[in-house]
Parts: sequence; C-alpha cells; structure tokens
Amino acid sequence: MIKRLKAFIATITIVFMYNSNAYAQKTIIGTREMPLELNLLIDNYQAMSPENYAKILPIIMNIDIYARNMTKEDIFFIGKIEIYKTLLKNYDAPIKLPVDGTTIATLHAALAKANDNFTKWFLQALLKDSQDLIDSPVYKEYLLQKNSNTKIEKVEYRKLEKKAELLQYWIAKINPESQDYSNTLRNDLAPKMLEALKNIQNSFYFVAKEANLSPMPPALKDETELKFFAVNDTAPLASPRAKDSDSSKSVDDILAPLTDQAPSVLPRPSQENWLEDENAPASLQNLPKPSNDADWLQDF
Repeated sequence: MIKRLKAFIATITIVFMYNSNAYAQKTIIGTREMPLELNLLIDNYQAMSPENYAKILPIIMNIDIYARNMTKEDIFFIGKIEIYKTLLKNYDAPIKLPVDGTTIATLHAALAKANDNFTKWFLQALLKDSQDLIDSPVYKEYLLQKNSNTKIEKVEYRKLEKKAELLQYWIAKINPESQDYSNTLRNDLAPKMLEALKNIQNSFYFVAKEANLSPMPPALKDETELKFFAVNDTAPLASPRAKDSDSSKSVDDILAPLTDQAPSVLPRPSQENWLEDENAPASLQNLPKPSNDADWLQDF
C-alpha cells in the first residue's frame, strides 16, 4: 500500500512539473541594432497575450533577414517612421476639435497613470506633437482664420488642420479618469502595433531588395538564427506561478543590457516633421517611398 502511494505521489509530481513547464514562454526582445521604439512595441505586444509571440515571430524573422541588406541609418529611419505613420493613420471620420490647452492637460493626466513603457512613449509623442502645434505661430494664424468662418485654402493651414485631426483621433480615446483607461488604450493600440510590424516588414523588404548591397539572404530556419533580435525563455506575465519580482520589471529593465539605456529612459519622440518628406536619409531620396502609401498624409 505504501509503495503504491509513493508511486502515485511520484506520478503526480511528474505531471505537476510537466504542467508547470507548460507556462514557459518564449519572448522576442530587441537589441540596440533596432530602434528602441520598435523594441518597446514588440515587448508590449507580447505582454498582452502569450499567443502573440507565435503571431509575430514570422514577421520578426523577415524584418531580421531584410535588415541585413540595409544600412543602420535606413533601419532606424524607416522603423521609426512606419511606427508613427501606422499609429496615426485611421479611416474614421475626422475629429474637428482643435488641439488646445485641454488637450495638453488630458495628455499630462494620462501620462501620470500610464503603466507600461510603450504607452508612456506613445503619450509623450502625442504630447510633444500637440505642444509643438500649439506653439506654432502658423497654427495660431490658422485658428484665427478658422474662427472667422473663412474657408481654409492655404496649403500650410490645411496641413496643420490635418495634423490636428490625426492627433485628436487618439486624444479623443483617452479618458484618464476611467479606472481601466490604460487597458482600454492598450487594446485600441494592439491592432495598430501588429499593423506597424507588418508595414516595417514590407518597407524593409522593398529597401533591401532595391539596395543591391548583396543578394538577399535566405530565409531563416528558426529563431536561433536571428541577428537583430534575441529570444529568451521567460514566464508569461499572466502565468499564475510568475514571481512578483519578475512581473514588476519594466521594459527598460529587460532591454537595458542590450540597449545601454538607463532603466528610466524612454526614447524621445521623433524630431522629424512627419508632415514633410525631406527628412529622408540621402540613400533613400532617389528611391520610391518605403511604404505603399507614399503620399500618406494626403491619403488620410
């Protein structure tokens, strides 16, 4: 009887250990060879669901292989711009509210309650663009003309109006007073994050194919052949056995050994004026635009 009981306990122990290992989760992390904005996006998207690793792995492997035929300047420029463009682009009816002091107050309140680094970076980018817009003398001229019920015809004014509409799309979704606002915002951002990865993949393919630096490298066999990313075995945040000390780590804590960034440092919002095209690096100026929607602002 005792022998049978011991055998039963041993069997249960093995099964328990096997099921515990089922919680093991591979996670893609970025390196300093990729824009930190992209690294934060990848980490945050995977944290939303354990299933997201498998969903984005083929995309990441393509991005990795295409990046081998690109300069670091192009990798960073295209990676950053595709993230900005994808997040801002939408097909809903434009919101005609002006960007003003209320906008700034809302974004400051939202930042104070944000609980993940990608959302913090995104809100900081919205805040910077909104503040730059308000501080622009041309924007003030535009508001005066709009308030006088005069038809907006000046191209420069129309660009500023379009920029305000793009910003207001997201600002209208932010309600810092709501208890679940942070999760709601993350859920709204999730499909955009996946779309941004696909757009980076497509743009990298186009530039790598046209670069003629060398023949296109063969497809990767698996994640162990990644060069610009790494894969770690980690416990998912949703695992019931995850340690509090592990789940409380910030994205920058995880990325710091690879990016040489201090744990509290987030990437600064892009300094490029995303309404203009002359910011492209010299190697891209004579090429078609790195995404299918070349005149992307006019397409909104």
